[in-house]
Amino acid sequence: MARNPRVIVIDQDQIARSEVQKMLALSGFAVLGEAGYGIEAVSLAKEAEPDVVVVAIEEPVVRALQTVEAVADLLPQSPIVAYSSIKEPGSIRKAMLAGVSDYLTTPVQEEELVTSIHTVLATEERKRARISGEMEEPLACGTVLTVFGAKGGIGKTTISTNLATALVQKTNQSVTLVDLDTRFGDVAILMDIPVERSIADLALPEEEISREMLQDCLYTHNTGVTILPAPVRPTDWRNVHAGHIERVVTLLAQTYDYVILDTPGTFNDIVARALELATLVLLVATVDLASLKDTLLALDMLRSWNFPQEKVKLVINATNEASNIQPQEVKRMLGREVFWSIPYDRNISMATQLGMPVVVTKPSAKASESLVELAHVLSGVHQQGEGQRQQKRDGKGLFGRILGQLTEEKSEVKVE
Repeated sequence: MARNPRVIVIDQDQIARSEVQKMLALSGFAVLGEAGYGIEAVSLAKEAEPDVVVVAIEEPVVRALQTVEAVADLLPQSPIVAYSSIKEPGSIRKAMLAGVSDYLTTPVQEEELVTSIHTVLATEERKRARISGEMEEPLACGTVLTVFGAKGGIGKTTISTNLATALVQKTNQSVTLVDLDTRFGDVAILMDIPVERSIADLALPEEEISREMLQDCLYTHNTGVTILPAPVRPTDWRNVHAGHIERVVTLLAQTYDYVILDTPGTFNDIVARALELATLVLLVATVDLASLKDTLLALDMLRSWNFPQEKVKLVINATNEASNIQPQEVKRMLGREVFWSIPYDRNISMATQLGMPVVVTKPSAKASESLVELAHVLSGVHQQGEGQRQQKRDGKGLFGRILGQLTEEKSEVKVE
Protein backbone atom coordinates (compact mmCIF):
# COMPACT_ATOMS: atom_id res chain seq x y z
CA MET A 1 0.00 0.00 0.00
CA ALA A 2 1.32 3.44 -0.94
CA ARG A 3 2.61 5.72 1.80
CA ASN A 4 0.31 8.49 0.53
CA PRO A 5 -2.53 6.66 -1.23
CA ARG A 6 -3.70 8.15 -4.50
CA VAL A 7 -7.42 8.93 -4.55
CA ILE A 8 -10.07 10.25 -6.92
CA VAL A 9 -13.46 11.65 -5.85
CA ILE A 10 -16.66 11.03 -7.80
CA ASP A 11 -19.68 13.09 -6.81
CA GLN A 12 -22.33 14.78 -8.92
CA ASP A 13 -22.49 17.64 -6.39
CA GLN A 14 -19.47 19.87 -7.12
CA ILE A 15 -19.56 21.60 -3.74
CA ALA A 16 -19.73 18.30 -1.82
CA ARG A 17 -16.92 16.68 -3.79
CA SER A 18 -14.70 19.76 -3.35
CA GLU A 19 -15.21 19.48 0.41
CA VAL A 20 -14.31 15.78 0.35
CA GLN A 21 -11.28 16.51 -1.84
CA LYS A 22 -10.11 19.15 0.62
CA MET A 23 -10.64 16.80 3.56
CA LEU A 24 -8.58 14.07 1.91
CA ALA A 25 -5.77 16.42 0.90
CA LEU A 26 -5.48 17.74 4.45
CA SER A 27 -5.28 14.12 5.68
CA GLY A 28 -2.23 13.44 3.50
CA PHE A 29 -3.81 11.68 0.53
CA ALA A 30 -2.76 12.47 -3.04
CA VAL A 31 -6.03 13.54 -4.66
CA LEU A 32 -5.59 13.03 -8.40
CA GLY A 33 -8.87 14.55 -9.50
CA GLU A 34 -12.63 14.79 -9.15
CA ALA A 35 -15.54 14.11 -11.45
CA GLY A 36 -19.28 13.64 -11.74
CA TYR A 37 -21.05 10.41 -12.71
CA GLY A 38 -20.86 8.61 -16.03
CA ILE A 39 -18.28 9.10 -18.77
CA GLU A 40 -16.48 11.85 -16.83
CA ALA A 41 -15.88 9.51 -13.88
CA VAL A 42 -14.78 6.56 -15.99
CA SER A 43 -12.39 8.72 -18.02
CA LEU A 44 -10.80 10.09 -14.84
CA ALA A 45 -10.46 6.61 -13.35
CA LYS A 46 -8.83 5.28 -16.52
CA GLU A 47 -6.38 8.18 -16.71
CA ALA A 48 -5.48 8.43 -13.01
CA GLU A 49 -5.44 4.72 -12.02
CA PRO A 50 -5.89 5.61 -8.32
CA ASP A 51 -5.27 3.34 -5.35
CA VAL A 52 -8.78 3.98 -4.07
CA VAL A 53 -11.97 5.59 -5.41
CA VAL A 54 -14.23 7.67 -3.17
CA VAL A 55 -17.74 8.02 -4.58
CA ALA A 56 -21.03 9.60 -3.54
CA ILE A 57 -24.15 7.51 -4.02
CA GLU A 58 -27.12 9.84 -4.28
CA GLU A 59 -30.14 10.24 -6.52
CA PRO A 60 -30.33 9.29 -9.26
CA VAL A 61 -29.06 6.11 -7.56
CA VAL A 62 -29.27 4.07 -10.77
CA ARG A 63 -26.72 6.36 -12.43
CA ALA A 64 -24.48 6.33 -9.37
CA LEU A 65 -24.47 2.52 -9.25
CA GLN A 66 -23.89 2.33 -13.00
CA THR A 67 -20.81 4.50 -12.49
CA VAL A 68 -19.62 2.31 -9.60
CA GLU A 69 -19.97 -0.84 -11.70
CA ALA A 70 -18.05 0.70 -14.60
CA VAL A 71 -15.20 1.91 -12.36
CA ALA A 72 -15.07 -1.42 -10.50
CA ASP A 73 -14.77 -3.28 -13.84
CA LEU A 74 -12.10 -0.85 -15.05
CA LEU A 75 -10.04 -0.90 -11.83
CA PRO A 76 -10.68 -4.32 -10.18
CA GLN A 77 -7.76 -3.86 -7.76
CA SER A 78 -8.76 -0.38 -6.59
CA PRO A 79 -11.27 -0.54 -3.71
CA ILE A 80 -14.25 1.84 -3.73
CA VAL A 81 -15.43 3.74 -0.64
CA ALA A 82 -18.94 5.17 -0.93
CA TYR A 83 -20.62 7.90 1.11
CA SER A 84 -24.32 8.59 1.01
CA SER A 85 -27.30 10.13 2.81
CA ILE A 86 -29.27 6.97 1.98
CA LYS A 87 -29.33 4.62 4.98
CA GLU A 88 -31.76 1.88 3.92
CA PRO A 89 -30.19 -1.62 4.09
CA GLY A 90 -31.48 -2.46 0.63
CA SER A 91 -29.65 0.48 -0.94
CA ILE A 92 -26.46 -0.37 0.93
CA ARG A 93 -26.67 -3.97 -0.30
CA LYS A 94 -27.10 -2.81 -3.92
CA ALA A 95 -24.01 -0.60 -3.56
CA MET A 96 -21.98 -3.51 -2.20
CA LEU A 97 -23.12 -5.76 -5.07
CA ALA A 98 -22.14 -3.04 -7.53
CA GLY A 99 -18.57 -3.10 -6.21
CA VAL A 100 -18.37 -0.87 -3.13
CA SER A 101 -15.93 -2.04 -0.44
CA ASP A 102 -17.20 0.25 2.34
CA TYR A 103 -20.29 2.41 2.75
CA LEU A 104 -20.33 5.51 4.97
CA THR A 105 -23.41 7.56 5.77
CA THR A 106 -23.26 11.34 5.68
CA PRO A 107 -22.23 13.60 7.23
CA VAL A 108 -18.86 11.87 6.91
CA GLN A 109 -16.26 12.69 9.55
CA GLU A 110 -12.63 13.05 8.47
CA GLU A 111 -11.45 10.36 10.90
CA GLU A 112 -14.10 7.93 9.66
CA LEU A 113 -13.21 8.46 6.00
CA VAL A 114 -9.45 8.17 6.60
CA THR A 115 -9.90 4.96 8.61
CA SER A 116 -12.14 3.49 5.92
CA ILE A 117 -9.62 4.18 3.14
CA HIS A 118 -6.73 2.66 5.07
CA THR A 119 -8.85 -0.37 5.98
CA VAL A 120 -10.01 -1.17 2.44
CA LEU A 121 -6.48 -0.70 1.12
CA ALA A 122 -5.06 -3.05 3.76
CA THR A 123 -7.74 -5.61 2.90
CA GLU A 124 -6.91 -5.37 -0.79
CA GLU A 125 -3.20 -5.74 -0.04
CA ARG A 126 -3.83 -8.92 1.97
CA LYS A 127 -5.98 -10.28 -0.86
CA ARG A 128 -3.19 -9.66 -3.39
CA ALA A 129 -0.65 -11.34 -1.11
CA ARG A 130 -2.87 -14.41 -0.70
CA ILE A 131 -3.49 -14.71 -4.45
CA SER A 132 0.21 -14.36 -5.25
CA GLY A 133 1.20 -16.87 -2.58
CA GLU A 134 3.24 -14.33 -0.63
CA MET A 135 1.12 -14.79 2.49
CA GLU A 136 1.27 -17.99 4.52
CA GLU A 137 -1.89 -19.96 5.12
CA PRO A 138 -3.78 -18.22 7.95
CA LEU A 139 -3.79 -19.97 11.33
CA ALA A 140 -6.71 -20.17 13.72
CA CYS A 141 -6.39 -17.25 16.11
CA GLY A 142 -8.03 -16.33 19.40
CA THR A 143 -9.17 -12.89 20.49
CA VAL A 144 -6.56 -10.57 22.02
CA LEU A 145 -8.01 -8.21 24.63
CA THR A 146 -5.64 -5.45 25.73
CA VAL A 147 -6.67 -3.81 29.00
CA PHE A 148 -5.17 -0.34 28.78
CA GLY A 149 -5.39 2.85 30.79
CA ALA A 150 -3.57 6.16 30.82
CA LYS A 151 -2.64 6.00 34.51
CA GLY A 152 -2.13 3.56 37.35
CA GLY A 153 -4.49 2.79 40.22
CA ILE A 154 -7.65 2.65 38.09
CA GLY A 155 -8.37 -1.08 38.40
CA LYS A 156 -6.95 -2.53 35.18
CA THR A 157 -5.55 -5.63 36.87
CA THR A 158 -8.75 -6.19 38.84
CA ILE A 159 -10.73 -6.02 35.61
CA SER A 160 -8.25 -8.29 33.80
CA THR A 161 -8.27 -11.03 36.45
CA ASN A 162 -12.04 -11.01 36.93
CA LEU A 163 -12.79 -10.85 33.23
CA ALA A 164 -10.44 -13.77 32.56
CA THR A 165 -12.11 -15.80 35.32
CA ALA A 166 -15.61 -14.97 34.12
CA LEU A 167 -14.76 -15.94 30.53
CA VAL A 168 -13.46 -19.32 31.70
CA GLN A 169 -16.16 -20.16 34.22
CA LYS A 170 -19.27 -18.59 32.70
CA THR A 171 -18.71 -18.94 28.96
CA ASN A 172 -16.43 -22.03 28.89
CA GLN A 173 -13.77 -20.19 26.90
CA SER A 174 -10.06 -20.96 27.27
CA VAL A 175 -8.19 -17.90 28.55
CA THR A 176 -4.61 -16.94 29.19
CA LEU A 177 -3.78 -13.77 31.11
CA VAL A 178 -0.44 -12.10 30.40
CA ASP A 179 0.92 -9.60 32.92
CA LEU A 180 2.71 -6.87 30.95
CA ASP A 181 2.95 -4.42 33.84
CA THR A 182 6.62 -3.47 33.70
CA ARG A 183 6.42 -1.56 36.99
CA PHE A 184 4.42 -3.61 39.47
CA GLY A 185 2.96 -6.74 37.88
CA ASP A 186 0.21 -7.55 40.38
CA VAL A 187 -1.61 -10.36 38.57
CA ALA A 188 0.24 -13.02 40.56
CA ILE A 189 -0.62 -11.28 43.84
CA LEU A 190 -4.30 -10.85 42.99
CA MET A 191 -4.51 -14.51 41.91
CA ASP A 192 -2.31 -15.71 44.80
CA ILE A 193 0.19 -17.71 42.76
CA PRO A 194 3.95 -18.09 43.37
CA VAL A 195 6.23 -16.80 40.63
CA GLU A 196 9.20 -19.01 39.86
CA ARG A 197 9.03 -18.53 36.10
CA SER A 198 7.84 -15.45 34.24
CA ILE A 199 7.77 -13.72 30.89
CA ALA A 200 11.37 -12.63 31.59
CA ASP A 201 12.44 -16.26 31.06
CA LEU A 202 11.40 -15.87 27.42
CA ALA A 203 13.84 -13.02 26.71
CA LEU A 204 15.56 -15.02 23.97
CA PRO A 205 16.02 -14.55 20.23
CA GLU A 206 12.39 -14.43 19.11
CA GLU A 207 12.65 -17.33 16.67
CA GLU A 208 13.87 -19.56 19.52
CA ILE A 209 10.72 -19.06 21.62
CA SER A 210 8.71 -22.26 21.17
CA ARG A 211 5.32 -23.42 22.40
CA GLU A 212 7.05 -25.86 24.75
CA MET A 213 9.18 -23.13 26.33
CA LEU A 214 6.13 -20.91 26.65
CA GLN A 215 4.12 -23.66 28.33
CA ASP A 216 6.90 -24.08 30.91
CA CYS A 217 6.36 -20.47 31.99
CA LEU A 218 2.56 -20.70 32.32
CA TYR A 219 0.63 -21.31 35.54
CA THR A 220 -2.86 -22.78 35.62
CA HIS A 221 -4.89 -21.13 38.38
CA ASN A 222 -7.59 -23.14 40.16
CA THR A 223 -10.19 -20.89 38.50
CA GLY A 224 -9.12 -22.38 35.16
CA VAL A 225 -7.28 -19.25 33.98
CA THR A 226 -3.80 -19.77 32.56
CA ILE A 227 -1.37 -17.05 33.64
CA LEU A 228 1.93 -15.79 32.27
CA PRO A 229 3.15 -13.64 35.18
CA ALA A 230 5.42 -10.64 35.22
CA PRO A 231 8.82 -11.08 36.89
CA VAL A 232 9.02 -10.31 40.61
CA ARG A 233 11.75 -7.71 40.10
CA PRO A 234 11.04 -4.85 37.67
CA THR A 235 14.69 -4.88 36.61
CA ASP A 236 14.13 -8.30 35.01
CA TRP A 237 12.16 -6.56 32.26
CA ARG A 238 15.32 -4.98 30.85
CA ASN A 239 15.89 -7.81 28.35
CA VAL A 240 12.24 -8.10 27.26
CA HIS A 241 11.28 -6.05 24.19
CA ALA A 242 8.28 -5.61 21.94
CA GLY A 243 9.38 -8.39 19.59
CA HIS A 244 9.21 -10.90 22.45
CA ILE A 245 5.68 -9.75 23.27
CA GLU A 246 4.54 -10.21 19.68
CA ARG A 247 5.98 -13.72 19.48
CA VAL A 248 4.49 -14.77 22.82
CA VAL A 249 1.04 -13.33 22.10
CA THR A 250 0.98 -14.87 18.62
CA LEU A 251 1.75 -18.32 20.01
CA LEU A 252 -0.81 -17.98 22.79
CA ALA A 253 -3.52 -16.78 20.40
CA GLN A 254 -3.04 -19.96 18.39
CA THR A 255 -3.89 -22.02 21.47
CA TYR A 256 -6.42 -20.07 23.56
CA ASP A 257 -9.81 -18.53 22.78
CA TYR A 258 -8.79 -15.34 24.59
CA VAL A 259 -5.45 -13.74 25.38
CA ILE A 260 -5.87 -10.90 27.89
CA LEU A 261 -2.98 -8.44 28.14
CA ASP A 262 -2.82 -6.47 31.38
CA THR A 263 -0.77 -3.31 30.80
CA PRO A 264 0.81 -0.75 33.15
CA GLY A 265 -0.32 2.82 33.79
CA THR A 266 2.48 4.14 31.60
CA PHE A 267 3.41 4.06 27.95
CA ASN A 268 6.38 2.23 26.42
CA ASP A 269 7.26 0.04 23.42
CA ILE A 270 5.76 -3.04 25.06
CA VAL A 271 2.43 -1.29 25.64
CA ALA A 272 2.47 0.05 22.07
CA ARG A 273 2.90 -3.49 20.73
CA ALA A 274 0.16 -4.80 23.04
CA LEU A 275 -2.19 -2.21 21.53
CA GLU A 276 -1.18 -3.05 17.96
CA LEU A 277 -1.82 -6.76 18.58
CA ALA A 278 -5.23 -6.20 20.14
CA THR A 279 -8.46 -7.41 18.62
CA LEU A 280 -10.17 -5.11 21.14
CA VAL A 281 -8.79 -2.52 23.54
CA LEU A 282 -10.61 -1.99 26.82
CA LEU A 283 -9.65 1.59 27.65
CA VAL A 284 -10.17 1.87 31.41
CA ALA A 285 -10.78 5.18 33.17
CA THR A 286 -12.14 6.43 36.44
CA VAL A 287 -14.19 9.61 36.73
CA ASP A 288 -11.65 11.77 38.54
CA LEU A 289 -10.40 14.70 36.49
CA ALA A 290 -6.81 13.45 36.24
CA SER A 291 -7.92 10.10 34.80
CA LEU A 292 -10.34 11.70 32.35
CA LYS A 293 -7.69 14.18 31.18
CA ASP A 294 -5.17 11.39 30.63
CA THR A 295 -7.79 9.26 28.89
CA LEU A 296 -8.56 12.10 26.51
CA LEU A 297 -4.85 12.35 25.69
CA ALA A 298 -4.70 8.58 25.15
CA LEU A 299 -7.61 8.76 22.71
CA ASP A 300 -5.88 11.57 20.84
CA MET A 301 -2.69 9.50 20.68
CA LEU A 302 -4.52 6.50 19.23
CA ARG A 303 -6.19 8.71 16.64
CA SER A 304 -2.80 10.10 15.62
CA TRP A 305 -1.73 6.50 14.88
CA ASN A 306 -4.81 6.00 12.70
CA PHE A 307 -5.68 3.28 15.22
CA PRO A 308 -9.08 1.73 14.32
CA GLN A 309 -11.46 3.51 16.66
CA GLU A 310 -14.00 0.69 16.53
CA LYS A 311 -11.48 -1.46 18.40
CA VAL A 312 -11.39 0.91 21.39
CA LYS A 313 -14.07 0.30 24.04
CA LEU A 314 -14.29 2.79 26.90
CA VAL A 315 -14.78 1.16 30.31
CA ILE A 316 -15.54 3.35 33.34
CA ASN A 317 -14.52 1.81 36.64
CA ALA A 318 -16.06 3.32 39.77
CA THR A 319 -13.35 3.07 42.42
CA ASN A 320 -15.27 4.78 45.25
CA GLU A 321 -18.86 5.51 46.22
CA ALA A 322 -18.69 9.08 44.96
CA SER A 323 -17.62 8.08 41.45
CA ASN A 324 -20.84 6.59 40.08
CA ILE A 325 -21.15 9.35 37.49
CA GLN A 326 -23.65 9.04 34.64
CA PRO A 327 -22.24 7.71 31.33
CA GLN A 328 -23.66 10.70 29.44
CA GLU A 329 -21.47 13.01 31.52
CA VAL A 330 -18.37 11.03 30.58
CA LYS A 331 -19.45 11.08 26.94
CA ARG A 332 -19.77 14.86 27.11
CA MET A 333 -16.25 15.19 28.56
CA LEU A 334 -14.50 12.65 26.32
CA GLY A 335 -16.65 12.86 23.21
CA ARG A 336 -17.03 9.09 23.23
CA GLU A 337 -19.72 6.61 24.20
CA VAL A 338 -19.14 4.57 27.35
CA PHE A 339 -19.04 0.89 26.39
CA TRP A 340 -19.25 -0.44 29.94
CA SER A 341 -19.57 0.86 33.50
CA ILE A 342 -18.41 -1.17 36.49
CA PRO A 343 -20.09 -0.05 39.75
CA TYR A 344 -18.22 0.61 42.97
CA ASP A 345 -18.23 -2.47 45.20
CA ARG A 346 -16.33 -2.86 48.47
CA ASN A 347 -16.35 -6.62 47.92
CA ILE A 348 -13.55 -6.13 45.38
CA SER A 349 -11.02 -5.08 48.02
CA MET A 350 -12.13 -7.97 50.25
CA ALA A 351 -11.59 -10.41 47.38
CA THR A 352 -8.14 -8.94 46.77
CA GLN A 353 -7.17 -9.78 50.34
CA LEU A 354 -8.24 -13.39 49.74
CA GLY A 355 -6.20 -13.67 46.54
CA MET A 356 -9.25 -14.64 44.51
CA PRO A 357 -11.34 -12.74 41.93
CA VAL A 358 -14.56 -11.19 43.25
CA VAL A 359 -16.59 -13.07 40.61
CA VAL A 360 -15.65 -16.22 42.56
CA THR A 361 -15.73 -15.00 46.17
CA LYS A 362 -18.92 -12.92 45.85
CA PRO A 363 -20.72 -13.92 42.64
CA SER A 364 -23.87 -11.98 43.59
CA ALA A 365 -22.02 -8.72 44.24
CA LYS A 366 -22.79 -5.75 41.97
CA ALA A 367 -19.30 -5.67 40.49
CA SER A 368 -19.31 -9.45 39.92
CA GLU A 369 -22.54 -9.37 37.98
CA SER A 370 -21.30 -6.45 35.89
CA LEU A 371 -18.01 -8.19 35.07
CA VAL A 372 -19.76 -11.47 34.24
CA GLU A 373 -22.15 -9.64 31.94
CA LEU A 374 -19.16 -7.93 30.29
CA ALA A 375 -17.60 -11.36 29.69
CA HIS A 376 -20.81 -12.52 28.00
CA VAL A 377 -20.98 -9.42 25.82
CA LEU A 378 -17.36 -9.74 24.71
CA SER A 379 -17.66 -13.48 24.03
CA GLY A 380 -21.02 -13.31 22.27
CA VAL A 381 -22.23 -16.17 24.48
CA HIS A 382 -25.76 -15.51 25.72
CA GLN A 383 -26.09 -15.12 29.45
CA GLN A 384 -28.66 -16.93 31.53
CA GLY A 385 -30.02 -15.37 34.70
CA GLU A 386 -27.21 -13.21 35.97
CA GLY A 387 -27.20 -10.65 33.15
CA GLN A 388 -30.97 -10.46 33.23
CA ARG A 389 -30.94 -9.51 36.89
CA GLN A 390 -28.25 -6.93 36.20
CA GLN A 391 -30.25 -5.37 33.40
CA LYS A 392 -33.43 -5.27 35.46
CA ARG A 393 -31.73 -3.67 38.42
CA ASP A 394 -29.68 -0.90 36.89
CA GLY A 395 -30.94 -0.66 33.32
CA LYS A 396 -27.46 -0.71 31.79
CA GLY A 397 -28.37 -3.38 29.27
CA LEU A 398 -29.89 -2.39 25.95
CA PHE A 399 -33.30 -3.82 26.78
CA GLY A 400 -33.13 -2.27 30.24
CA ARG A 401 -32.58 1.16 28.72
CA ILE A 402 -35.44 0.68 26.27
CA LEU A 403 -37.83 -0.54 28.96
CA GLY A 404 -36.76 2.26 31.28
CA GLN A 405 -37.46 4.83 28.61
CA LEU A 406 -40.88 3.36 27.87
CA THR A 407 -41.72 3.31 31.58
CA GLU A 408 -40.79 6.99 31.92
CA GLU A 409 -42.89 7.88 28.90
CA LYS A 410 -45.90 6.02 30.32
CA SER A 411 -45.55 7.75 33.67
CA GLU A 412 -45.80 11.11 31.94
CA VAL A 413 -49.13 10.23 30.31
CA LYS A 414 -52.03 11.69 32.32
CA VAL A 415 -55.18 9.66 32.62
CA GLU A 416 -58.24 11.87 32.29
